[in-house]
Amino acid sequence: MSDKSYVWRFTRSGGFDQVRIDGPEDLVHLAELDPKLWAALACPTQGLVFDQATLDALDGDHDGRIRIPEVLAAIDFVRAALRDLHMLFGPDRLPLAALRDDTETGRRLAAAAQQLLKALALPANTALSLEHVADRSAIFPPGHANGDGLITVADLRVAGQDDLLQVIIDAQGSRLDRSGDPGVGTEEVAAFFARVEQQLAWWQAQPVHPAIDLARAWALTEPLLAKIDDYFARCRLAAFDARAAVLLDAREDQLSALATTLIAEDSPQARDLPLAHIDVAAILPLSDALNPAWSEAVLQLAEVVWRPLLGPIEVLSATDWKSVRGVVSAYGDWLQQQTQPSLDLAAADLARYAEGDRRLALEQAIAADLAVADAADSTLELLTLLHYQRYLVQFLHNFVSFRDFYERRRAALFQAGRLYIDRRSCDLCVEVGHLDSYTALAAHSRTYLVYCRCTRAGAKDKIIVAAVSAGDAGQIMLGRHAVFYDQQGCDWDATIIKLDENPISVREAFWTPYRRMGNMVAEQMQKMAKAKEAGVQAQAMQDVTALGKGSAPPAFDVGRFAGIFAAIGLALGAIGTALASVATGFLSLHFWQMPLAVLAILGLISGPSMVLAWFKLRARNLGPILEGNGWAINSQARINIVFGTTLTQLATLPPGADRTLVDPYAAPRRADLWWWAALLVAAGGGVFFWLWRRHA
Repeated sequence: MSDKSYVWRFTRSGGFDQVRIDGPEDLVHLAELDPKLWAALACPTQGLVFDQATLDALDGDHDGRIRIPEVLAAIDFVRAALRDLHMLFGPDRLPLAALRDDTETGRRLAAAAQQLLKALALPANTALSLEHVADRSAIFPPGHANGDGLITVADLRVAGQDDLLQVIIDAQGSRLDRSGDPGVGTEEVAAFFARVEQQLAWWQAQPVHPAIDLARAWALTEPLLAKIDDYFARCRLAAFDARAAVLLDAREDQLSALATTLIAEDSPQARDLPLAHIDVAAILPLSDALNPAWSEAVLQLAEVVWRPLLGPIEVLSATDWKSVRGVVSAYGDWLQQQTQPSLDLAAADLARYAEGDRRLALEQAIAADLAVADAADSTLELLTLLHYQRYLVQFLHNFVSFRDFYERRRAALFQAGRLYIDRRSCDLCVEVGHLDSYTALAAHSRTYLVYCRCTRAGAKDKIIVAAVSAGDAGQIMLGRHAVFYDQQGCDWDATIIKLDENPISVREAFWTPYRRMGNMVAEQMQKMAKAKEAGVQAQAMQDVTALGKGSAPPAFDVGRFAGIFAAIGLALGAIGTALASVATGFLSLHFWQMPLAVLAILGLISGPSMVLAWFKLRARNLGPILEGNGWAINSQARINIVFGTTLTQLATLPPGADRTLVDPYAAPRRADLWWWAALLVAAGGGVFFWLWRRHA
């Protein structure tokens, strides 16, 4: 709960009270502020236009999200490090005198600062800034201990182990060392040597045979293993039942299918046939009696494997097959015992890496690197403090409150840039992570949202959503192109891929009914014109066809057209009577009542649309636009009508611009037409005045 002894200051913006953070006292008491008064409860660390190192430092548990306790922990760290928190609101440089000497954190950072100045070859009284530490390799140079527990090929402490270290990186992968080079640590070294030991043990268990090369024997046997097993299984079934011999041999339908096609010895149909004719004696001939699709492979196997093992045989019995199969399959079983991908190393190299003290040398190098971990971690803490000094207060103005967004002095950290489209610019642009899940939440913002796919040469495509909060829909439509400028000033080609349509302004709502009526009338007139054109074309085709056949076209039906003209006259008369009644009623009003009647008619037509738009515009909410990307918004964050006009700027001519109203490409007009128009207006005014006087 908030400490009542401290007087907080709030600003009413966006429909809710936002706390002001203007000085050190506000930071000191921030932990006492009721979390219900924070603008946000959590935000992601990705997809924001902000210093990424600061966001990563704030994310204490490294889960990709920043929450209130992590923000308060950052403030506690800064309080323990700095004498005066005004340093967060002032210059970007950190003098060493600003570090506290009465806390362990301050003394540790002061020592780290002295070491850093020496490493950078700067005077001892230099005030540090982020520009000094932009080059991380100058702070943690390659080949020197940096406390991260990783060693690299360039590390001087592992001289003579470079080749082994590169082998480990290739086999186990690497992690980025603080120097920026790929490196490995205890996990990678232990995993590599475990694989070496396992692979050596596996190599030592490799079966051998004095008569044959088992590796080649298995390579020749494996493709034939199932086929030979199939042959002897068929022979055993034929011995069990003589009727099976015919059925299990090459069937007549298989041979008939071969007879009607071009035959190739290795065709799939031929390979489906048994190795040889089924023999109840279970004898596989090693001669021309073999299936031609398999004979070459079987004879090669007999020459390389079977005869060296069994002698000069001409047939292979089931007993012989069982014997040679067991010898050769031992090699296949050995291959299957390899539980993980083998290292692409010869057995001699494996033995060389496993022997001696090579592993011990690597482990000692890692231990030596970890020995300076405290000093290196202190340097990293110092870098974090420099980032906090420059960016922490700015982050608070986008998390504890939305000050940057509502004051409009600089872009909020969630504003990705500016979209230019249809003679306007939209400043509320947010980068979209996952489109489907985002749109489901963002739709509740009641804001006119334009989703664009942005492309740029040499960069990964991205999707943004822009809020249109002023003007009207105009020519905004799917597929239209625009230009998006990100916060770095880079331009992207943008294409509209989705629209979430909501009212944009009350002015647009006023004209919406008339536009709809105009569109409906225009659409009906187009339909009538198309129907009439089609009728005329059809009638013309009928007449041409009739003339081609030598028959006269149908005679003109006077009665039919007289009826049509009579119907048209009745319709025009009814319309005229209705208009006359309206005009008579209107002219019966007092002169001062006529404008009120016109306003009442306009209100009846446009009023409902304007009222509905007014309620929706007042309910526009920033929260769903951000929550689609993982924010946890803790406030209303309204985008009312007045504030919305600042987020979307319409095209206006510069002050004092010289404007020529004569358009050289305008439709030609004659001066006489203006005189006739003036005469008609005057005549109409006179008739109107006469009728009004008559009815008065």
